[in-house]
Amino acid sequence: MSEIKHSKTNIEILEPTGPLTPIGKFLDKRGPGIQQLCLAVDDIEEMIAHLVNNEVQMIDSVPRKGAHNSIIAFVHPKSTGGILIELKQR
Repeated sequence: MSEIKHSKTNIEILEPTGPLTPIGKFLDKRGPGIQQLCLAVDDIEEMIAHLVNNEVQMIDSVPRKGAHNSIIAFVHPKSTGGILIELKQR
């Protein structure tokens, strides 16, 4: 993994650790490209409710523990043109 940091923006460039990992499966199915995009939000529960009320399909309807003392939730790629969207609240 490579990481680029600038101000409040982090870009992580990932490579699969194996063919059956989420990244490995994505690359096998779709080839190189954007697999996931993470968006910082101030109130993750409010954002989930807003998305659900606007018929956006969620993977996580309830936030869960994420990395770096954050809580996260994922928007289903079917609702976002095939890109996995992670919502993150610190």
